[in-house]
Amino acid sequence: MENGDTLEIKVNHSACLFLSHEIYTFVKQKDTVFLQTYSEISSFEKREQTLPKKVYNIKNKSHLSFENYFKYLTKENKPETETKSPLVVIYYKNKAQSKSFYDDGLKDKFEKLDRFGLLRQEIYPHDLFFKAPEPPPPDFTQ
Repeated sequence: MENGDTLEIKVNHSACLFLSHEIYTFVKQKDTVFLQTYSEISSFEKREQTLPKKVYNIKNKSHLSFENYFKYLTKENKPETETKSPLVVIYYKNKAQSKSFYDDGLKDKFEKLDRFGLLRQEIYPHDLFFKAPEPPPPDFTQ
């Protein structure tokens, strides 16, 4: 990335009745890469959050980096079909370029999203937006 560049990454978490996506926006300013993330769950009741802009300082050599995740997706990418939505889309806004990555069914999708979840947790270790709520305790009074 060069100063002034914007890179947007859309991750589609949707499966079955669960509808969700995230948009990661990287902006390079004064030789520093900043990241801002928007998350949305729109199944059942709509929830959304925008995390504050932060410095993206994960090194390319780290196994938990976007760069290495894209290498993994490139290796594991599946063919595009008319009926499939991409799992991940990278938009290089300044150059009007994009790259899409696809899955091959639920098992493949969940494997790729599980790996992405590790990366997300590395970047946002305290964010609980996608954490499933605990089930209520059993009621033994009945």
